[in-house]
Amino acid sequence: MIHTHVVALHANVSAQKIQTTQLMPLLTSQEQYPLHRLGWKAFQDLCVAVAEEVLKRPVQTFLPTADAGRDGAFVGTWDSPDPRAGTSTIQCKFTSLPDNKLFLSTLKDELEKARGLAQRGLAEDYVVLTNHTVTGSSELKIRDAFLAVGVGNCRVFHRDWIVETIRKSAKLRMLAPRLYGLGDLSGLLDERAYAQAQLILSELGDSVRRLVVTEAHRNSVRAIDAHNVVVLLGAPATGKSTIGAGLAIGAMDAWQCHPIKATSPQEVNARLDPDTPQFFWIDDAWGSTQYQRDRTEAWNQVFPLMQAAAKRGTRFLITSRDYIWNQAKEELKLQALPALKLSQVLIKVENFTVQEKAQIAYNHLKFGDQPQHFRETVKPFLPTLAQVNGFLPEVARRLGEKIFTTNLIPTRTRLIQFFEFPEEFLIETIAQLDAASKAALAVPFLVGGIARSPVAEGPITQAADAFGVRPAAAKEQFVRLNDSLLLLASDMDGPYWKYKHPTISDAFSRYVVKDPERLRMFLVGAKPETIAGEVVCAGVQLEGVPMIVPSTMLPLLLDRLSGLSTGALKTFMSYRASAEFNRLMLLRRPDALIGLRYFSKPIAEDMDVELLIALFRHKLLTEKERLEFVATLENGLRESADSSFLADDGIRSLLNPTEIEHLLRVGYEEVLGKLDHHVERLRDDWNSDYSPESHFDQFRDDVNRLVTSCAAWVNSDEIKHQVRHAIERAAEDLYDRYDPPKENEQTTLQKSENANTPLDDIFRDVDE
Repeated sequence: MIHTHVVALHANVSAQKIQTTQLMPLLTSQEQYPLHRLGWKAFQDLCVAVAEEVLKRPVQTFLPTADAGRDGAFVGTWDSPDPRAGTSTIQCKFTSLPDNKLFLSTLKDELEKARGLAQRGLAEDYVVLTNHTVTGSSELKIRDAFLAVGVGNCRVFHRDWIVETIRKSAKLRMLAPRLYGLGDLSGLLDERAYAQAQLILSELGDSVRRLVVTEAHRNSVRAIDAHNVVVLLGAPATGKSTIGAGLAIGAMDAWQCHPIKATSPQEVNARLDPDTPQFFWIDDAWGSTQYQRDRTEAWNQVFPLMQAAAKRGTRFLITSRDYIWNQAKEELKLQALPALKLSQVLIKVENFTVQEKAQIAYNHLKFGDQPQHFRETVKPFLPTLAQVNGFLPEVARRLGEKIFTTNLIPTRTRLIQFFEFPEEFLIETIAQLDAASKAALAVPFLVGGIARSPVAEGPITQAADAFGVRPAAAKEQFVRLNDSLLLLASDMDGPYWKYKHPTISDAFSRYVVKDPERLRMFLVGAKPETIAGEVVCAGVQLEGVPMIVPSTMLPLLLDRLSGLSTGALKTFMSYRASAEFNRLMLLRRPDALIGLRYFSKPIAEDMDVELLIALFRHKLLTEKERLEFVATLENGLRESADSSFLADDGIRSLLNPTEIEHLLRVGYEEVLGKLDHHVERLRDDWNSDYSPESHFDQFRDDVNRLVTSCAAWVNSDEIKHQVRHAIERAAEDLYDRYDPPKENEQTTLQKSENANTPLDDIFRDVDE
């Protein structure tokens, strides 16, 4: 059965007269954007974007049920000196067939509606936007018929015109980034950018093709426009990476930036190019499932370079799980990249509209691999699922894939549970895989998430042995699991296998820890760096870490981690190790203590401080070492006004009351008593990449901490007034040498007002 869907829109029309002959060029390749694969609702949204961006007609919608039979209307007044000015109507007509022609008979039902609209003054201009093809003779018949019922002017813009319009407008493509997943980008991008786009799209399989533009996507574009930096935060499975891919392709298209998918601060540092417009997409910057503290110091070192690059126009998109960011921001030197504070977009699924959730579910089912009978069975329950509190885009993706629903009974209750308890269902899916598939799934886990293709024999053999299958059998499953549990992607070094989504790694680790023998497999077979980022010793609590190494396996853990780099080892000893592990490891690696002799400023942000606190807590820190650290704190106060230790409970736990009082006296005399000296010192250290005001942020914090702690000795208001005026005077001098970053041209992404589409209508053709 062939279904077409008509939606009437009324819109503001620009005063400029648009000639039909100017708007209907033909494409050389008419299949570059297969609009028939969008689905009727997404096509309607695309038409809204075309109306706003190309025809300059901002639109407004009403419920179809409240629209007197106008089938979902967009209304607005054509405000123009043109004598024909009035209210314009746009009708969107969609077909799911690639070469379906539009005839007058197809619009027969719309003629009477158009007559009524014309009589009410709602059709001074009547435009049909369709993904049908239209012949010249059909267009003339359609136009004459609508003019005959009283509309003021009638034009038909068909598939080829829409495709050509998309090709000409980068801004339109950013309004509808799913098009990047549907079209042939070779016609839009140069050879180098096209190759980079293919690498980025390979990271997500066909996820971009299913993307729904939510307010979080729009806010991300606004934020990166305003600051050249955006930090995209959210819980697992909320769609951060999909938004990232859409923005990365859009950056090449709209801003002519060369996109770079960076995985580490070292890579950012190595690939920054001051002479080339760049867009860095840094996914899971501080860890994919857990906070990786060993990266923090490296990020702190590269932030000043990123700040300078952002000032010159380089753009940075950084994604992170919200709970990881909450840990990272306490240790990152955010003042070195101020936009990290100003340009955050938090994806809260609870803020998704029900219509957005419904469209997400629709896209994943429509473009997944579920058979028609499954889609028919679940169709009546989809409006309910879009309203489940625990709705996640990644779970909607799983519902659209057969591998995740093999044993799912598609009843209303079980489908709701599928969304409310996604991890349990995912672990169950993994548990029910055959042994060869589990072995294949274990390989990225063993090698730290990225398994180069062709996969090395070592990890394959270890995984196969653990699950009792032949290595060849495990290797055969990679292709079968591609784009469901695993994904074959590519970067500049070639193809590699990864988990389709980080939540699959989460679930697999939880599956593994249930079996001590498989935990042993992991400790024996995984890279030491991978082990150090995935496990904790028994008795240590760390959010997001399911793999707990019991004391019986401590010798094995010591053997595997004793060869780590000093930095990685110190991070593990600071946050993940037990007292016994640290005691034994210091016997093997006394070099871990070398960094305890010198500390950077602010001292509380130095990574070695955390190791010192851990050793003190484990009763492994000597009194001599502790006293040397107290002396370091005092020197930091005298020389740099560094009072960061006052806000760190771990550092304060090292100090006795007498030492704290002595340090406060030093702060009172050497900082609060010498404010002008410190402001002058900082003024001489100013870097023109930062605004003069923000340059003094750390000093303000230092002074405020001291004022609060020394409240009994000082006049707080007087001190704050003094420091404020000292900084203002210093900043005023510096502004004469400050070249502020240029304002970016804002990309306008208007929120679609089509928020009231009934859910049943969204899913009407999901089973076709």
